[in-house]
Amino acid sequence: MATRTDYAATTTTPETRTRWSSSRLSEGQFASLLALPVIIVLLAVVAYPTVYSLWMSFQHIDLIFKRTDAVGFANYVTALTPPGVWHSVWVTLYYTVLVTVFALVIAVGGALLLNEKFRGRGFLMALVILPWAVSLYATAIVWKYIYSPEWGLLNAVLLRIGAIKEPILFLSEKGAVPSIAIAHAWQIAPLGLYFVLATLQVIPEDLYKAAKVDRLGPVGRFRHVVLPYIKMPLAIVMVMITVEAARVFDLIFFMTNGGPGDASTTLTWDVYRQSFVNRDLGYGSAIGWILVLIITVITTIYFILMFTNRSQRASSQADAAAPAA
Repeated sequence: MATRTDYAATTTTPETRTRWSSSRLSEGQFASLLALPVIIVLLAVVAYPTVYSLWMSFQHIDLIFKRTDAVGFANYVTALTPPGVWHSVWVTLYYTVLVTVFALVIAVGGALLLNEKFRGRGFLMALVILPWAVSLYATAIVWKYIYSPEWGLLNAVLLRIGAIKEPILFLSEKGAVPSIAIAHAWQIAPLGLYFVLATLQVIPEDLYKAAKVDRLGPVGRFRHVVLPYIKMPLAIVMVMITVEAARVFDLIFFMTNGGPGDASTTLTWDVYRQSFVNRDLGYGSAIGWILVLIITVITTIYFILMFTNRSQRASSQADAAAPAA
């Protein structure tokens, strides 16, 4: 049992507490210390490979003779000189637009459906997230079997209902890109669906009642009540989907292997083919940075339009409130 003398000996005086606290790290230093491992990992995993690939894009790397020669912008000039990568750029843009449109239609339509109250709504909300939880590899395998002309589910259904007389080759030269885009939209749409659904939950019920009083139909209610609220989430979802679609590789690798011919050859597939098949790492890196530039331009346009509309809306609201003040 400790005595009063022992307790007094173990207690710290104000001077001791002051000396001890002054030797501790500040909040900023402690936060920096906690973030240091993450910063080191990011530098090793993200920053270094990024800078190294940029350096490689200005080099001609001969893996056989183990030689590296600086060639300046020669790789970029070769890539941008017709035919170069222009076909891959067109396929990438076409594919990105299709995936974005399909995914937004699925996301908005699904969110409007799940925003209604009906029996089994909770189970359906848990079910629709499953495609997003599935990997792109599994998505490619499933949809490749669905599109199969021999034993595919889609052809079997269409033949059964009499919509077609013979199986359709969905992954043909003309149909490969739209077919892959549908598979990708199915996989990524649930992410946008939950963004939109969360916004629909906060729309005041009085606005719907006012719209019914004004005798607005479903299209009118969507345009004047729903759309103003979901514009910002939709813009964010569009940026995310655009980036994911522009850099897709898994679906193309497992579903078409860039074919038939070069029908589904996107820039990411071109990077893979030049870097790992033709073993031209410098040229492949240059194509990769062209893709980065395209994605940067598209996302910048998105954000400019998004914040321009937001500032215009804020200024119009301020002008409308000025007479009342």
